[in-house]
Amino acid sequence: MRHPLKVWIFSWLLLFKTACNGTAVCTGTACIAVVACVGAGCIGTAREPPPPFDPNPSESVCKAQRKLAERLGVNRMVMGIMTANTPEHYENIIRGVPYGLKYRYLANGAPEDPSCFETCSNRCYCATRSTNEHVCRGGRQQWWGCWDVNSGGKPGADLRRLLTSSEAAGQIPMVVYYTSYQTIAEGAGALPAGLTHRDNVRDYFRDWRFMLTLVDEYQKERNKPVMIHIEPDLWGSAQQGGPGRNGPENLPVEVQYAAEGDCPEQENNFAGFGICMVRMARHYAPQALIGFMASGWATGVDINLNTSANMDIEGVAVSAGEYLNKLGANLGDFLVVEFSDRDAGFYEIEQNQPTRWYDVNNQSFPNFHRTFLWGKTLADTVKLPLVWWQIPMGHMGLSNSQRGCRQNCTWRDNRVEYLFSHLNEVAATQSIALAFGPGDGAQTNPITDGGFLAGRVRAYAATSGQPLVCIDP
Repeated sequence: MRHPLKVWIFSWLLLFKTACNGTAVCTGTACIAVVACVGAGCIGTAREPPPPFDPNPSESVCKAQRKLAERLGVNRMVMGIMTANTPEHYENIIRGVPYGLKYRYLANGAPEDPSCFETCSNRCYCATRSTNEHVCRGGRQQWWGCWDVNSGGKPGADLRRLLTSSEAAGQIPMVVYYTSYQTIAEGAGALPAGLTHRDNVRDYFRDWRFMLTLVDEYQKERNKPVMIHIEPDLWGSAQQGGPGRNGPENLPVEVQYAAEGDCPEQENNFAGFGICMVRMARHYAPQALIGFMASGWATGVDINLNTSANMDIEGVAVSAGEYLNKLGANLGDFLVVEFSDRDAGFYEIEQNQPTRWYDVNNQSFPNFHRTFLWGKTLADTVKLPLVWWQIPMGHMGLSNSQRGCRQNCTWRDNRVEYLFSHLNEVAATQSIALAFGPGDGAQTNPITDGGFLAGRVRAYAATSGQPLVCIDP
């Protein structure tokens, strides 16, 4: 027989279920918080958390992880940070902090004029072909190759600075190549559809080829590792909808024309497009380490939004991984994955989405263990080690900014704290690095987080570090 008082307490707790500022969730008869709840409050006894995330490593992934670790010269988990294109911005903030990896976006559209690859001029801006004017979404934007280069100067200064500054600081540079949105889609958001414009794809491949030659020049001279993260969002966008949803081979792309002799054997579809990018990388920058990205929303089920306990997280991961393999991701050296590129506090305040918070006790969803399982399953499917990338930098010691904040913003999040407290679980996903940085200008960043991440990285560097699961300490 059920006790009336217990029935009343159970009903009261269900009625007043609250997100507890994202650090706890009240469900059923217990509060699984690690800090006190707010709002309606919590009563009851905390439930036992699940055991640590500790699956058996896959030997096929271990083989690739050992190879990657040897080429990078590491045997412990690497901590990374985003940098921006001006030294006075992030560079002065992160200088002196013992980050082991530094990543930088190369964005904006490729030039239509091939002479830009030799000399920067006022022609070296991305253009929309519909109007033939040198404009891009958001106004006039200079091609990345001419960032910080005077007219008549040699292109590529920004990329060279990433490589040389990383070397000077003892860091691994990671290039985030992200030009398809402006070049192929022309900033219009119709990325898969833009692949049908063969001249857009041709300009894209020319830009890709140029970037690879710059990396190769540096590596031949310095013999240092360089990682290239190929096009975040592109692969997931194609899988999510349109003709590519049922397989990249169903999305037409005139690869042979656009590659101008580099990929004569590749099929004229999106699968051939991805494989061509890998082949070009191996030809023009043979020492570079390359990796595709798996988006958490690629299959149409967003792992960072889904709160259901019944989601087939392994099935979602296998679907995304098999799609990426058709694109040639398994021919690379690592696979990039992410939790979300924005702070949970930003989603809660700015977009009224309080369910974006990760449950630190791994009881409600989304949570860390389920996302770790997604990543581990992806690693097993693609047979490559992971780089957890663009991790939000907010922390619970911050106050959320007001709605509408666009710069110098501070938002709360709990991922930095959890990850540094559970590095053994991160390592169990067969990952090799954690790379932190805002995915949007309105997020918490190295300037506004109050040095919180830097403090964690310094403390980590003072220890022996987290061993990689496939390498004996």
